[in-house]
Amino acid sequence: MQLKPSEVTSRPVYPPLAPQPEAGRHWLVLDASGMTADLLAALHTAFAPVATRLQVCWVGTPPPPAAWDTVTVLPDVAALGPLLAQAQPLAVNERLCAQGTEPFVWRVAALATQAGLAPAQVQLAHAGSQRRRVWCTHCHGFTEDVSTSVVACAGCGRHLLVRDHFSRRHGAFMGVMVDAEQPGVRPAVQEVFP
Repeated sequence: MQLKPSEVTSRPVYPPLAPQPEAGRHWLVLDASGMTADLLAALHTAFAPVATRLQVCWVGTPPPPAAWDTVTVLPDVAALGPLLAQAQPLAVNERLCAQGTEPFVWRVAALATQAGLAPAQVQLAHAGSQRRRVWCTHCHGFTEDVSTSVVACAGCGRHLLVRDHFSRRHGAFMGVMVDAEQPGVRPAVQEVFP
């Protein structure tokens, strides 16, 4: 699923994943929750030219049979960190491609950076739920799996307006106190990120 572009320039735009034939090993990290049969078929076709250099990491429930010849199944995205650490040193010609929800792909991006990959070596694509990870501009805490326009911060309890402004550093959308100017006056909560 391709998200609509936003007028907010910080909002990421996700082109479809594509291998770089001249590059070396490709890491393809997939979020099980966002994978459909059609998306898997498209990824299988797209990455066929680099199949001999492809390391597929499936995060979540086991993948469907015959998706790829070799798949490393990881219980959660955090398990990718030790896998990348075992592969050290990562070469400058390696690429990492991640597809899944926005919180998922930005966690993968952070792990790739920690493993020494440069931003130019990493491709991200959205698939699945549009629920957001929200960073509170007041307490600097995170609230996960947000589907509404206003949410109570998991850290400080303030009611936050979920902005369309995205912080790549935090891998999250910004949340600002919705009733800072008029305490207790809050807009209706709407379900906007299914």
